Amino acid sequence: MNNNKEQLLVLQKELNNRIVKIDKDLHSRLTSAKFSEQVVEHQNDDVLLNLKNEAQKELEQINHALLKIERDVYGTCEKCYSAISTERLDAIPFTAYCKNCAP
Repeated sequence: MNNNKEQLLVLQKELNNRIVKIDKDLHSRLTSAKFSEQVVEHQNDDVLLNLKNEAQKELEQINHALLKIERDVYGTCEKCYSAISTERLDAIPFTAYCKNCAP
């Protein structure tokens, strides 16, 4: 489990850095004078916002997994309460569900 905690902390740091970079990129843009370039810029902003949302969702799952480690319930499925396999936790350390209950 200690390895999973270290992996979660690394992922947490990477996602926090990614979110900060996306925010910085979104707020530092200058708007072009040409309409066609504004359309492309808007599409790029949409992509960045989607990437940020995905990073925030994953970060939320990671924070939840770290809380479960603190509460000594990490590795227990939140649906059926059985143990989540070590292989699954190694592959997806922030998973909340066993293989049978995974959505």
